[in-house]
Amino acid sequence: MSTMLGQYSNSVMPTTGTAELLSVSESGAFVVSLPPALKAHQWELENLLGKFFNGRPTSAGNLSLARQLAINWCISKCKQTGQSVDKCLEHLS
Repeated sequence: MSTMLGQYSNSVMPTTGTAELLSVSESGAFVVSLPPALKAHQWELENLLGKFFNGRPTSAGNLSLARQLAINWCISKCKQTGQSVDKCLEHLS
């Protein structure tokens, strides 16, 4: 993760939880790491991210936007599946 910190040092740094939720691989692809309760639905988030960010540069702004999309998706998915949003947010803080 230290390479990512240098790459995005001019942006507002995310919390540890959101940084783990969505990071960037050395190849520039998004890497999703969901809380255990949402793992079964990970493909949905990956498809959504691909739809919006495929072919676009992985800039600090796009990473922040993708993280916010991932957080919103997690909250929505918790609500849809009847899981506690508070528990989901615990993993993201």
